[in-house]
Amino acid sequence: MGEDQLVAPLSDRDLVLRWFRLCWRGQRLRMTWLIVGSSTVGLLQAAFGYLWKVVMDTAATGDASAAGRTMMAVGLAQSLLYIFVQGTRTWMNAHIQRVARDAVYNAVLTGDLTGYRTGDLVTRLTDDLSEEKLAWFLCSGVFRAVEASMVVLCCGATMLWISPWLTMWCLLPLPVLALVHRLIGGRVTRTAQAVQEAISSLGTLVHDAFTGVRVIQSSALEPLAERGFAELARVQAEAEVANTRMQQLFFAQFAYGWQLALAVLLVVGGLGIRAGTVAVSDFAALSGFLMTMVFQMFDFGAFVVRGRQAAASLRRLQVLVDLPAVPRPPASPDLVLQGLSRPFLQIAFPEALTIPNGSFVAVTGAVGSGKSTLLQAIAERSSLQAPDAAWVPQEPALFSVAIEENIRLGRKGEAVDSAVRSACLAPDLARMPAGLATRVGERGVMLSGGQQQRLQLARALYSGRELLVLDDATSALDAETEASFWDGLRADAAGRTVVAVTHRAATLARADRVVWLVRAGERAVARTGTHAEMLEDAGYAGLYG
Repeated sequence: MGEDQLVAPLSDRDLVLRWFRLCWRGQRLRMTWLIVGSSTVGLLQAAFGYLWKVVMDTAATGDASAAGRTMMAVGLAQSLLYIFVQGTRTWMNAHIQRVARDAVYNAVLTGDLTGYRTGDLVTRLTDDLSEEKLAWFLCSGVFRAVEASMVVLCCGATMLWISPWLTMWCLLPLPVLALVHRLIGGRVTRTAQAVQEAISSLGTLVHDAFTGVRVIQSSALEPLAERGFAELARVQAEAEVANTRMQQLFFAQFAYGWQLALAVLLVVGGLGIRAGTVAVSDFAALSGFLMTMVFQMFDFGAFVVRGRQAAASLRRLQVLVDLPAVPRPPASPDLVLQGLSRPFLQIAFPEALTIPNGSFVAVTGAVGSGKSTLLQAIAERSSLQAPDAAWVPQEPALFSVAIEENIRLGRKGEAVDSAVRSACLAPDLARMPAGLATRVGERGVMLSGGQQQRLQLARALYSGRELLVLDDATSALDAETEASFWDGLRADAAGRTVVAVTHRAATLARADRVVWLVRAGERAVARTGTHAEMLEDAGYAGLYG
């Protein structure tokens, strides 16, 4: 679907640097502090190892108390500094996660998602965008690697100063580790990518199965669905195992490869002590430095391994960030309706229709005539001039939180009472012991169909948007309740434009203008006028007269 064309020019290094610059923009002071602080922590950690040699040397010749006090001061300073450095890393992890999510979510909300599967998008927006795979790597991982590099550099330099020839023996495993890194590094990236693709495929199947569960049940397709799920689960399991195997192998070269250096030191250094060419204090110092370096290789190895994972996830996220934006015409205080072209459906208007601000437009037509397509285009402002809209779809979109939270959707400010009254939800709340604090359950399961619709209507009214787009949002209301709703809407939402799908003649009669869609093959023709004018058409009168 063109992903490779979008991001192929970027190497893993360039891709990571692009996201690093994005997430660290405006944080120069904190970056400077982390570079200096992490480097200083590493320097003090290396100095702590050297002080062991000083203590041993002074203990052999006299009083070692002064060196011991210095050693304690260095250890305390290193611990206190690390607390402040770690706190800054934690804050930056949260900041980076927010910046990354804003970048991806904003791109998805305005981009062309044609061809993307729901399960794949969910995986990218959750697993690929998780803090473990993104924020940790771009902050904590980077500066822990800086700290580890400083420790290794200082320890290595001090070891060379103490005993160059013994240090060179200890560094013999390095070429082997570099070769292993080159051989398996690319495979780690590929196995991580395979895991993400397997998760996406399985997520898509689960979403499709739940969405079409009635079709599956009515057609006795459960065995087929189970086999498909089992096969994709097997593929994901194999990908996870292969990825874990490669990660552990990759990690082992850093974490345990340095154990070879320690073995060399023990053998060569031990022989030197026996021969009298290596001092015991030098051997102890080199052992301490090498152990410190081995410990730091765990951090450095984790950074490299998770960097491979992060590169795979960032590549999938970059595709979303690079999505071409869906063209949106400029907003207009009035609503301008015109022809639409969608796959398998074209909606034709005899001429562009301008709906004045504050009008009530009713859209009607047979099933499949394109009513929902037209309303969705209005709500998205796709190729149509329209003010910002509050959209109430046919299927209730509710969250498993309290009623008031479903109405507010995070908005702060005035009370929701007016919207509740206008949506005719107040009598129902009065019968609920918890009132607005009543939790609606998953997808609103604790509410009736009519209550779900009225809750969505209250949400739309509370949004304060200039345009209300209601896709058959009153179908579950009885005639009396619906009439009360329209009466209240006229009074409380004066000045707002309302576009609503309806099949009720009483509601059509209330409308300032009716849009009647008549389907013919892959084309639907819009006929417009007042309800009284439309009744002159025999087809319309036969349905709504």
